[in-house]
Amino acid sequence: MRLVVAEKPSVAREIAAVIGADKYVGGVMRGNGYIVTSARGHLVRLKEPQEYDIRYEKWNIDDLPIIPDFEFVPIESAVEVLEHLTPLMNGAEVDEIICATDAGREGECIFRYIYDFIGCTKPVKRLWISSLTAESIKNGFENLLPSEEYDNMYAAGITRAKIDWLWGMNLTRLYTKHFGAICSIGRVQTAVVNMIASRDSEIEHFTKKPYFKLKLDNGAEYFDESGDYFTTRTEAESVRAKCEGGTCKVISAKTQFKKENRPLLFSLTSLQAEANDKYGFSAATTLTVMQSLYEKKLLTYPRTDSNFLTDDMAAILPDRVAMLRVFDERADKLLTEGLNIDGRIINNGKVSDHHAIIPTENIGNADKAELSESEKAVLDMVITRFLAALSAQYEYSETEYVFDLNGERFRCKTKQTVKLGWKKFYTEDESGTALSYSEGDEIAVNDIEVVECETAPPKRFTESMLLKTMENIDHRIEDKELSEYVSERGLGTPATRAAIIERIIRVGYVERKGKQLVATDKAKTVISLLPDEVKSVEITAAMELQLSAIENGTVSAEDVISGVIAKIRSVIAAENGKAHISLAPERETLGRCPKCSGNVYKYVKDGKTCYYCENSPRTCYFRVYEDDLFFKSKGKKLSEGNVKTLLEKGKLKMNGLKSERTGKTYDAVISFKDYVSKTDGKTKVGFAMEFDNSKKHHR
Repeated sequence: MRLVVAEKPSVAREIAAVIGADKYVGGVMRGNGYIVTSARGHLVRLKEPQEYDIRYEKWNIDDLPIIPDFEFVPIESAVEVLEHLTPLMNGAEVDEIICATDAGREGECIFRYIYDFIGCTKPVKRLWISSLTAESIKNGFENLLPSEEYDNMYAAGITRAKIDWLWGMNLTRLYTKHFGAICSIGRVQTAVVNMIASRDSEIEHFTKKPYFKLKLDNGAEYFDESGDYFTTRTEAESVRAKCEGGTCKVISAKTQFKKENRPLLFSLTSLQAEANDKYGFSAATTLTVMQSLYEKKLLTYPRTDSNFLTDDMAAILPDRVAMLRVFDERADKLLTEGLNIDGRIINNGKVSDHHAIIPTENIGNADKAELSESEKAVLDMVITRFLAALSAQYEYSETEYVFDLNGERFRCKTKQTVKLGWKKFYTEDESGTALSYSEGDEIAVNDIEVVECETAPPKRFTESMLLKTMENIDHRIEDKELSEYVSERGLGTPATRAAIIERIIRVGYVERKGKQLVATDKAKTVISLLPDEVKSVEITAAMELQLSAIENGTVSAEDVISGVIAKIRSVIAAENGKAHISLAPERETLGRCPKCSGNVYKYVKDGKTCYYCENSPRTCYFRVYEDDLFFKSKGKKLSEGNVKTLLEKGKLKMNGLKSERTGKTYDAVISFKDYVSKTDGKTKVGFAMEFDNSKKHHR
């Protein structure tokens, strides 16, 4: 019996339907010699430092670096799934396991983490597919691959997890203690925050400078050998005065015929960038929508870094375009004109794990699928790009006119569409300005305008711009060898870039302001104090290069990890030689925590007040709120003074409490009282009240 392990239940159902496992028995699908089940994404995680040694519960610089013999533990919400998988994978009924998680580094890790954690030793084959259509699944099962072929990919994946753990856990603790405030440090995230903070700094320190241009009423602008603008208005006015009343003669009219190539097919990053530009979708939103369209079998695998297809796919393209006639009548015309299937579409050398995102052979059923507005928008973008990429080039004529006006030169360019080509999928017409002059013509000039301009600062990052920068990070790296490598890979991976952006927002380093991503004051301060070896793009890119070398089999994982540990040791040693810098705001201590004796502080965010222990939530659960339901239902709030009294005396007498049922007021003595939450089963801090007759009520 063969056990198929998919990444998600929805994928397991699609696979089961194709391979004939059509009987649902005991929580799995069975039939035709197969058992089909699934994980729920990652089921295990690397242990936290304190899970290796209790002393790491407190963050001490003297304990760094923490370098464990890495072990995995179940994710709390995944215990039941693991308990379901373990007897299946280890049971005598199963002879062979088929890994059917997503075809990529992360999918490989999801399966192997589980396989290793439960101690499975069964032989494994790999299902490697880029879409969930019946044809793709059928072909995949006919061409299952030995699991060993993906050993290097897994080695790169688990090494990435380990170095991210080492880098993040050690340096987050180091700089949190060094600066006296929580500082989240990550291998990729810190480099990204640095880019955003540096751009914001450029903008804040940018000084606008005025400059001036001369413009004729037909749009032609002044130029000479030194440039096309004046640094002062006086200079511009002087030339304008010289030209007034003169005869304007066309001394040159040169026309060139040009072509503009079709856009490439979508990779995930280029799709996320366009969705952000067009609809304001975050990268995370676009990835979620793409995953849904993939699971609905309408689009191919989303987490791809390629804009190309492989040789064997050329034959399917005419039929795939024909299927799109129900979406766009121009697909018929495209088939009549002929598809441009060339090196801009097909390039085996630029497809690693997955090809570009295109519609599947099930696209004709899209009208029957229940799609959200976001799904419709993204689907339309992919279809449009697919058709445009297979179309003809955009052709146009460009004419440059040069004019003489009393010895001064002016020029303008006009563009006329010759063949709309691929642009017909994005615009109805691009005919351009209808100017027409011949050499030697004399034209009337009714107005010469002095136009005041000013230099502009660089633009703030949007998610689209940030994604493109991460993908083309080589432009920011001076080291030629490193630059050449990352020109193919970028910073992070297509699958992780959205999560990185969401994380730097969640930890308070970056804020969304409309479409813009803006560094917070916290980020600017932290980045200004971090050394280059912690925040530079070059360090992160060098690590990405090493991960790729592991995947290619040219470097060992052990050597890469040893190098990272050596770098971490050097950073810790350098920081330990510096004076500590306090970034923590001055905080009044309200009292001692009744649970662990730590300091209790007040925290206000978005108008909500919280009183918390300094060790919360890592090792202490003391946390109470001003608008706690216990007080709110009695017409009161938990004030700062109330908290101080409770911490000092353990009790607080409150007058004028109001009964929610009768509306009458009463007095009571309040004290802390732990309770177990019905929502998550965790112990939390609540309150009890005691009356003069010694009756006690609590929450």
